[in-house]
Amino acid sequence: MRLCILAIALAALPASGALAGDSAWLAEAIASAKSGAVIDIPAGDYDLTDQKIYKSVTLKGSADGKTVFRSAAVTEKGILVPLAGVDLRVENITFSAAKSWDRNGAGIRHEGRNLTIVNCRFVGNEDGVLSTGDKNGEIVIDRTLFRENGFGDGQSHGVYVDGAALVDVRDSKFVSTRIGHHLKSLSKKTVVRGTTFDDGHGRGSYAIDASRGGELIAEGNVFIQASDAENWTIVNYDLTRGGSADGVTMADNKVINRFQGGVFLRNDTKLHPVMRANTIENLGRKALALTNPGSPAPRDF
Repeated sequence: MRLCILAIALAALPASGALAGDSAWLAEAIASAKSGAVIDIPAGDYDLTDQKIYKSVTLKGSADGKTVFRSAAVTEKGILVPLAGVDLRVENITFSAAKSWDRNGAGIRHEGRNLTIVNCRFVGNEDGVLSTGDKNGEIVIDRTLFRENGFGDGQSHGVYVDGAALVDVRDSKFVSTRIGHHLKSLSKKTVVRGTTFDDGHGRGSYAIDASRGGELIAEGNVFIQASDAENWTIVNYDLTRGGSADGVTMADNKVINRFQGGVFLRNDTKLHPVMRANTIENLGRKALALTNPGSPAPRDF
């Protein structure tokens, strides 16, 4: 089933009525959508605050990237809030300036099951994506930009997944996350491929934080560590949040290190990570260590 905003809005509004940015109409379209619906959303600015999503739907912005969701008011949780059991797919949408009283206002506060994000942008939110949903759910992020997210207190991040079966990040970019981690995943399995993590001017902490262990695969990525980064570690793997050490593979990554020394992988478990064909360009006064002192030696197979 496809709900076409243009067709319905022309019927609902006077001939001279403007469609772009009709926030009330969009909120009603989302609220009344049936499971499986695809809602086509034209270019424009839409003001949505804690917009609850009750059914599994696809929200599809304009191909020119000019569909923008923002919240003028302080949110309780975020701009979009998919509820328990919901599968949400979003495409071609910019999420901007989400703020909350607890400093964790998210572009998407995911409480549902599966979340798929394709060709979107998360800019200037306290959290880009904050997921507290189904522990068996899957979070897929494809060709998406996260820029200048984080409140700046170290407790909010570009993406924070508090438990899921899988986090799969593909061909995306994290830039200038403010103090917090670019990607914090407490998932059972985290796969990151073809993605750039650039501290920029945000003084980001970890590029990837897997502090509930699980399986971590990072392949073909670019990590750019700033000279004033908040943390000397680029990728963190430990069990401070519970879980089990199931495997770490880091291969074919490129690191540009402007920090004074530091560590590529901090591994605070007994697991031997697989690390191969990673290249490091040191631009600081001290070289980046591959792993932290005293941790199990990496293997290349």
